Amino acid sequence: MKTPYLFILLFLLSVGKSMAFSYSSQTEEELKSLDEVILQRHVYDAMKRQRLEELQKQRANQRTPHEIISFNTMLYNECYVFDSDLAMTVIEETLDVARQLEDKSLVAEWTIRQSFVLSATGLLKEALDAIETVKIAELPNSIKIAYYSQMTYLYSHFGQYTGEGELQNHYKVLEHLYNDSIQQIITPDDPQFLWHDVWYRINSGQSETTREQLRIKVDLSSLNNRDDAMAAYALATIYRSFDQSDLMIKYLALSGISDLHCSNKDIASLQELSEILLEMGDITRAYTYMNVCLQTSQEYHNRVRAVSIARVHEKILAKFLERDEQQTQKLRWAIYTLIFFVVLLVVAIAWIVAMLMRLNRGHKKLEAVNLELKKSRSELALANNSLKEANESLKSVNEKMQLANTQLKESNLVKEEYVGYVFSICSNYISKLEEYRKDINRKAKAKMLNEILATTEKQTLVQEELKEFYQNFDAIFLHIYPNFIEEFNSLLAPEESIFPRNGELLNTDLRIYALVRLGITDSVKISEFLHCSPQTVYNNRLKVRNKAIVPKESFVEAVRKLGNATD
Repeated sequence: MKTPYLFILLFLLSVGKSMAFSYSSQTEEELKSLDEVILQRHVYDAMKRQRLEELQKQRANQRTPHEIISFNTMLYNECYVFDSDLAMTVIEETLDVARQLEDKSLVAEWTIRQSFVLSATGLLKEALDAIETVKIAELPNSIKIAYYSQMTYLYSHFGQYTGEGELQNHYKVLEHLYNDSIQQIITPDDPQFLWHDVWYRINSGQSETTREQLRIKVDLSSLNNRDDAMAAYALATIYRSFDQSDLMIKYLALSGISDLHCSNKDIASLQELSEILLEMGDITRAYTYMNVCLQTSQEYHNRVRAVSIARVHEKILAKFLERDEQQTQKLRWAIYTLIFFVVLLVVAIAWIVAMLMRLNRGHKKLEAVNLELKKSRSELALANNSLKEANESLKSVNEKMQLANTQLKESNLVKEEYVGYVFSICSNYISKLEEYRKDINRKAKAKMLNEILATTEKQTLVQEELKEFYQNFDAIFLHIYPNFIEEFNSLLAPEESIFPRNGELLNTDLRIYALVRLGITDSVKISEFLHCSPQTVYNNRLKVRNKAIVPKESFVEAVRKLGNATD
């Protein structure tokens, strides 16, 4: 469902846009800078007025003709493209002084300036009448250059005023002729050489040779005087001839910025830029720039520019009407499209609701099945737990049975070993008793009472028999439990280990706990077995238990579990 919404969004966003236009990022930045300067132009105009007011306060201080001419030259340069009325006042005052001085060059120079202001304000016939009074034959080249330059400027305005047609072409030819005349006398050291050389090459189709030089000059300029504006305008004209519209727009914008910075009210670049943007479809900017041109032409009383601006205003109005019609048509289609998608959305919502209801019923059935399954799982888990407990119990029983079997097997093995041992001992003792009886009987018959008494009083026989008994017990026990000594010592601290002396298999301590391993734990029975006192047995057991590393109360049980009997 995302695709229809995206389509609607893109369609609606297209409403409000007229003809497509785009600029490079650098050109867009320059246009934005121009927009900002336009918003601040009243600040630059206020600064210009303040400078002019300060200069006019100094006019009364100029006494001599040369002081007046020098001061008026400075005042004219400050106001001639800003305040045409003040410029004409300064020109007329200076011409009067020049005529009084009978300085033909000075009169010609200021008459040319008078023609310029008349041309700039649209009084073209008056401008032509004024400059035709100038006789240039005997004038220096600097004034001739100014004369030809003004004639070029004048005929360019004639061409603008007449509009397109044969007459405009005639004025264009005259404009180029006067520009060619400048080229014949101007020298490279002239401050205006580059400007005139560029226009000469533009008119003759050779502008590429000076394009890079002019671009460097413009890019390094401060863009705050009329010369910078003229250079940027010329560079834009060169780029126009090479169909590089983006660069043309960029440098027209820079020219406009320079004009606004110096409060130039004769802004040709801004008007031309407005017409270009209008053709590209940037109607809003075109309208803004043209309004600025209209305001400046009214402030400067520029009749020629007002006429040409009026023609462009008609085009802008037509473009606005065309854009409004396009927007209305797009909006109408947008509404139709929106209605279609709304209907489609309603149908989709109804279908989704139906599917959700069906899905909800399916969920309820699934929940019931899940509950049954959960119940079955619980019962199965309970059964598994019961089975697990039974298995654990069975395992415990098996382990106990296995232990019992092991113990029984061990007990049987011990019994077998000891039964044989007991029979052997008993048989041996019977044989010895028989020999002892015969010896006593023989001595009794021989009435050898003293020998009989001596024989019965000796302890050597008992000690030898007891020693033999211990050796037999130790041998049989270690045969059944060969690792007893090592495992018994594992229950004691390492430094308290007990080992028999050389020639012994077990010592008294080991023999006591050997009997404990066999299940004889009573000290009295152990003492009877070992033929020693119960106290001796008790003391030895206590001494050994104190060496243990296992708890004392579980020491006997630990001894009982030592080793397994060998088969």
